[in-house]
Amino acid sequence: MGQHNADELQAPSWLNSQFLLEVIRKAQNDPSLTLCHGCNLRPGTNAGDHYASIMFRTTVHYRSARYHKEQAISLIMKLTTQAEGFKKELLDGNGLFETETKMYSEVLPAMSKALAEVGEHLEVPRLIYASSKPHTIIILEDVSLKGWLTGRELITSYEEALPTIRNVAKFHAASYFLNQSTMDLSKNRIEMFMKADGGAFAVFYKGFDAFCDAVQTWPGCEKFAAKFKNLKGATQKKIQQVYTANAKDVGYNVLNHADLHWKNLLHKKSVNGRIKDSMLIDYQCCHWGSPAIDLISLVNMVVNHDIKQNCRQEIIYEYYQHFVQILDKLGFLGSVPTLTDLHMEMLRKGFLEVFHVVVFEQFKHVQLTETTFDDLNAGRGENPGFGKEPYMDVVRKEMPTLMYKGLLD
Repeated sequence: MGQHNADELQAPSWLNSQFLLEVIRKAQNDPSLTLCHGCNLRPGTNAGDHYASIMFRTTVHYRSARYHKEQAISLIMKLTTQAEGFKKELLDGNGLFETETKMYSEVLPAMSKALAEVGEHLEVPRLIYASSKPHTIIILEDVSLKGWLTGRELITSYEEALPTIRNVAKFHAASYFLNQSTMDLSKNRIEMFMKADGGAFAVFYKGFDAFCDAVQTWPGCEKFAAKFKNLKGATQKKIQQVYTANAKDVGYNVLNHADLHWKNLLHKKSVNGRIKDSMLIDYQCCHWGSPAIDLISLVNMVVNHDIKQNCRQEIIYEYYQHFVQILDKLGFLGSVPTLTDLHMEMLRKGFLEVFHVVVFEQFKHVQLTETTFDDLNAGRGENPGFGKEPYMDVVRKEMPTLMYKGLLD
């Protein structure tokens, strides 16, 4: 069983009923609003779901001069952690909360408006409140009561992945349209993607040697281990190339979600338990660059390995068709990238697939506790995934593909 971190169980003292009363008064523009009773805060994620932010949920019950009956609104609150560890290192000075605040307050509303005008809907949680001083916090409407469920696992069928594929295409198309019409999105960059000592880079380097040593012990994989070891010195430059926006004469760019994985999705399900609709959440890493950033994550971190192997080309094709369809609906008059252009992006930014195998694949195969989450990210101790046959099976299958694409040279 996963475990909550200590800071996921105890809210800071300032996050209390009085604070939430003022938030709702401001959101409703109603100074007459009063609480019916105190607000009970609870962890915002399930045990073991270790996100970069600390999250809490509550339901605020209130009355005011405007309403005859008691009203209620369910909220989810995102805070930065004060506890030392990987989460704090990841968030400190990287502008992630500022990025997410801008996304919910400016960019997503602009996308939603443009899409709504042509009959398209972009499902996003409603922003209630955001502030960086004196405390950093984002408060969103909790949509779980509307039937939205957190992604608990990788998607296991192409049909169930279609809502996510199309949502990513819609998000990219809206950003491509806005950037060339009314809103400059090209300055949306997450600097930690570009720094050798920042965030995911640090995880890559700290765990790289352990990964190579583990692969070296797997029968028949010695040549791959040698290639990975020879690659280490060039990885910083290669990853920076992935996240550097394309020049106009080289490729094209969109606003990427850039933190796309199964836990950053919400789903609605049919009576038989199959996914019928999906929503992207957690917009704190949005980054202007090649669409391959999100597409590579889509085939590695949203669908399971069988779907990746059997439906990769269908996923890319469906994404592209929907991307073009949305641009056409929006009345985009500029140059539309071709499917060949997209495949070129997938090849040009393909080193990100190596990153997924070395860094992110492990998280699909381990139950995280407060200790193992920080230990894995700090490169301390042995990765428990190395001894798991499903993990080894995926890595064994991926290594020849990476080599044949020239990504290990």
